[in-house]
Amino acid sequence: MVKIRLRRIGTKGRPFYRVVVAKSTAGRNGAFVETIGQYDPVAQPKLVTINEERALHWLKEGAQPTETTAVLLNQLGILEKFFADRPAAKKSYKFLDKRTAAISKPTAVDKKSDDAE
Repeated sequence: MVKIRLRRIGTKGRPFYRVVVAKSTAGRNGAFVETIGQYDPVAQPKLVTINEERALHWLKEGAQPTETTAVLLNQLGILEKFFADRPAAKKSYKFLDKRTAAISKPTAVDKKSDDAE
């Protein structure tokens, strides 16, 4: 099975990831088939760039994104385009509703800092 997942290439305390297509049996930083993007969680705002054409190609070929990668693909609208072609595939991604809601909700700390201004 082929997966779309993150490959860590950052240094200690400064993570940086490449979004890669790899066999599920390969290690986290092991052999991969193709690099389709990058993700920098430390940058403000977080930097996410993914080649939409290649991501859709691999999704249509049957590649399974990990949860984190699926959330990134969803934020960029790539999964919505994939679901438009294959509506039945949306059943496999029920966790997206919870993960997306958790990301978009402001935390209590954010509300206090907004009120202070």
